[in-house]
Amino acid sequence: MKPLTELDKPSLLSTSSLFAKVNIVIADPDIKVATLAKKILTTLGCNRIFIVSDGNDVLTLMQEEKIDIIITDWKLKTVSGIDLAIHLRKSLDSPNRMIPIIMLTTHSDRSDIELARDAGVTEYLVKPFSAKTLLERLYAIVEEPRSFIVCQSFVGPDRRRISSFTLPPDPDTNRTYFERKPPIIVPKEQLRQLVIDDTPRMVMPDYTLKKKIGMEVPAELLINPLTIASSDEEVKKVQEDFVKVILKDVESLEASYQLLITSPDNVKMLIKNIQDAAESIKARSGIFGYVRATEVAGQLHNFCRRYYDKENKYHLIILEKHIQTIAAIFANKITGDGGEVGKELMRDLARLIQKYLKKPQV
Repeated sequence: MKPLTELDKPSLLSTSSLFAKVNIVIADPDIKVATLAKKILTTLGCNRIFIVSDGNDVLTLMQEEKIDIIITDWKLKTVSGIDLAIHLRKSLDSPNRMIPIIMLTTHSDRSDIELARDAGVTEYLVKPFSAKTLLERLYAIVEEPRSFIVCQSFVGPDRRRISSFTLPPDPDTNRTYFERKPPIIVPKEQLRQLVIDDTPRMVMPDYTLKKKIGMEVPAELLINPLTIASSDEEVKKVQEDFVKVILKDVESLEASYQLLITSPDNVKMLIKNIQDAAESIKARSGIFGYVRATEVAGQLHNFCRRYYDKENKYHLIILEKHIQTIAAIFANKITGDGGEVGKELMRDLARLIQKYLKKPQV
C-alpha cells in the first residue's frame, strides 16, 4: 500500500461516506466492545450498523435487512459464533452463504483459529483489537475477496490466500478440498440452493462490496493515516469509561479469590468467575494500551482453563500472583510493555509460575 501524500488528504475527506451503503451486524454479548467497534466503523461512513448478542438474532436480522458483513464473537447467547458460521455456510436455509464473516474473539489458540477457518469464517481477529487491525480485516474482505468452495469436507472462502485459478495442492495434507476431483465453477446465484455432495464446486470471487463503495475508489483510501487517526480518537473518547469497567473486573478477581479461600465448596463457580473476569480484562485492556494487563489476564484465563487443581494449594499462590500483577499494572498505570518495571513484573510472575506450577501437593 503506497504512503499517502499531502495532496491525497483533501480527497480523503470524501471517503467518510465510503461505506454508507454497507450494512454490518456486530454480534457480541459485550455491548461496550461492540459499541466501540461500531464507533470505529463509523469513521468509514458506516451508518447502518446493528448490534446483537445472540446468533439467532443475526439470522432474524438477515431475513429483515440486506446485511453485507457479519462481525461476531465466538461466545454468543444460544447460538455460538462458530455454529452461526456453520449454519450460514452449509444450511439450505441460509440467507447468504457467501456473506463475509469476521470472527472477533479472545480465543487465540491455533486450534481455535483452525476450527473457525474450517467453519467457513472469512477473517479472524483476536481481542484486544485496534482500529488499524479491524480496518485491515475490512480491507481484506472488500479488496481481496476469495473464491468460495463447496464440497463435502469444507464450505467457505478458499482457505488459500492465492488465486484459485491455479488450484495448487492443499498445503494441509490431512484435509482435501476437492477430494481429488477438479471443482465445477458455478454462478453465485446457484449457491443458495446448492446441495452439498461429493461434487466439489467453486464460485469465483465476489466483488459486490467493492461495487457498493465504488470500484473507482483507490484501495489505499480504505486504510490510511487519517482514517486510523480518526478511529483512534473515537477509542480515546471512551477510554476512561472502559478503564472503570476493567477495574471492576479486577475487583471481581480479588473478591472471587478471597471467596475461593473461605468457601472451597464453591470452587467450580468461583474459578469460572475468575476465568470470565480474566477474559474480559484480556479483551479490553490492550485496546487502551495496557498490553501487559492483556498478557497477564490471558495467562490467568489459560491457567484456570487448563491447569488449576483445587487439591493443589500451590495453585492458589499462582492465582494470587496473577491477580496481584494485574492490579499493580492498573494501580501504576503501566501501559505498553512498561519498560523495566513491566519487564520485572513479568519476570517475577514467570519465576513464581515455574516454581509452583508443577510442584506436587504435600
